[in-house]
Amino acid sequence: MVTYDLAFDEKRRPRASGVRRSAPIRPKSQATAASTSRSVPMVVASLFVLFVIEETLTGRLPPAVIATYGVVSILTFLVYQFDKSAARHGQWRTKESSLLFLGLAGGWPGAVLAQRLLRHKSRKQSFQMAFWGTVVMNSVVLGWLLTDSGSKFLGQLLNWLRDG
Repeated sequence: MVTYDLAFDEKRRPRASGVRRSAPIRPKSQATAASTSRSVPMVVASLFVLFVIEETLTGRLPPAVIATYGVVSILTFLVYQFDKSAARHGQWRTKESSLLFLGLAGGWPGAVLAQRLLRHKSRKQSFQMAFWGTVVMNSVVLGWLLTDSGSKFLGQLLNWLRDG
């Protein structure tokens, strides 16, 4: 990969200056391994979404759950996109705690997609550790909602929201 600074010549035409190699070229085997490890989160998110769809279609989860995951994932993707743009332009950034909260609230599939497509927050190890912690917590709560007590709680919550 090559990076450069944008400069202008005496006739105000754009030109590259300060051209430098930003990353060493990796052998093909290392590049393939890195690509495979980056695709694992997408596989996990895809399998999770398919699982939630299946549980919704079989009636074990109410449609509100899949709708919530969908809406919050779209919102999360958009917030990541906004933050990536802000980072590029030196503008106000979204707090990492806000990104993590959105993932915890059910937007983590959208966050995984944003991290992959936008290449945003995908390399910072401390953020990734916290992020995957929120994924585990969210998945545990979903698993609990599939139990008798969790299903009963969810039914009561949805009735309260509908009637309240």
